[in-house]
Amino acid sequence: MSERMTPRERMEAAFAFRESDRVPVDFSATHNSAVNVIAYNRLKKHLGIESETYMRDPIPMLASPDLEEGLKVFKMMGGDLLPLPRHINFGVPAEDWRRWTLKDGSTCLVPGGFQPERKENGTLEMTLLNGLAVLSKPERGHHYNLVSRPLGMIEDRTQLESLLPALRQSGAFSISDEEVEILKSRAAQLCQETDYPLVATGGPLFFSIYQVGQELFGYEKFFTFMAGDRDLMHCWLEFLTSTCIERLGKYLSALGPCLDVIMMGDDYGLQNSLQMSPQMFRELFKPYLVRVCRAVKEFAPGIKILLHSCGSVAPIIPDFIDAGIDALNPVQVTAAGMEPAFLKKEFGREIVFWGGGVRTQSTLVKGTVEDVAAEVREMIDIFGPGGGYIFCPIHDIQEEVPPEKILAIYRTAQEHGVSR
Repeated sequence: MSERMTPRERMEAAFAFRESDRVPVDFSATHNSAVNVIAYNRLKKHLGIESETYMRDPIPMLASPDLEEGLKVFKMMGGDLLPLPRHINFGVPAEDWRRWTLKDGSTCLVPGGFQPERKENGTLEMTLLNGLAVLSKPERGHHYNLVSRPLGMIEDRTQLESLLPALRQSGAFSISDEEVEILKSRAAQLCQETDYPLVATGGPLFFSIYQVGQELFGYEKFFTFMAGDRDLMHCWLEFLTSTCIERLGKYLSALGPCLDVIMMGDDYGLQNSLQMSPQMFRELFKPYLVRVCRAVKEFAPGIKILLHSCGSVAPIIPDFIDAGIDALNPVQVTAAGMEPAFLKKEFGREIVFWGGGVRTQSTLVKGTVEDVAAEVREMIDIFGPGGGYIFCPIHDIQEEVPPEKILAIYRTAQEHGVSR
């Protein structure tokens, strides 16, 4: 195919399981396929680009495509999809930008409400959402982690039910009319001024029925409830599902016409296995996942659902497909049972693989530039034929990755991804 296609046409071809002029590329379209802000600054310096870097999602410390600078880096990397993140992240609006100095001495712009407190040991800490969320980043850490467990004291369903009304009003499980209007205006502008598909990336509290429970209860307690208190779990999952559908309805009714993809984040896998048996997933979580996916398609019939789930999830990929998931990220080919050729052969005509482009835990950190380029070519050769593939690394590019390797990823993807 020699005729050049638009980014939107490439994305549509991928979801129709057709090959396009080249494999579509995701450069920072989600908060699981972006670049750490320090690495991004180094990349821009290497390219001779002097514009300010925006850290629109300061919790994972990720840079965003430079909308204000005409998407210069984004275009150089061959990006085909733009993110539409929440305007308010953990209660912090993306406004009143100010300069922030990073640990390597470089700077970026952060929202005015991003004001972490430095502890004596060098840890940076923030308390947000009226005390519901406590986020902490060690002195040499790469990003912030949620360290509070606001539901950690729960022991039974009665206690949980007594807290749900307050939790619903906390702001964590709702979206305001004001934010919806801001996002609607932003989405409309991007639709009018660009031909890039938009990926709605709402964040972990916006579109999740699994991982959010682990974070709020604490992993050990949540697993204990999964195994031993199904009554409490169904109460919790009903709350999550109903509030999720409520805010998705409000959000998609306003923004749906401008959106192409909406992202859901729920890590069901570990490196070597699922976090639960397939039977437990099907009995406990799948019915709620089905309800949420069905609601999304009713609110916005043309939208595609992208599920981010790290780890060894191959045993339940058929369940994802059955539930209504259209694409799977990050395609962690380093996890057990996630061999690229197997995934493509078994599921490559039923679900879009979005990721898997280079091993971020190993090759990108320990390999040479040549190793990185060779792996990108290998993954495109496996996942690319017949469409159904969107390229990006397995996960976010961390701060220690030099610009030469980042360039090797995206230049190779653009060159080798061309249809032959």
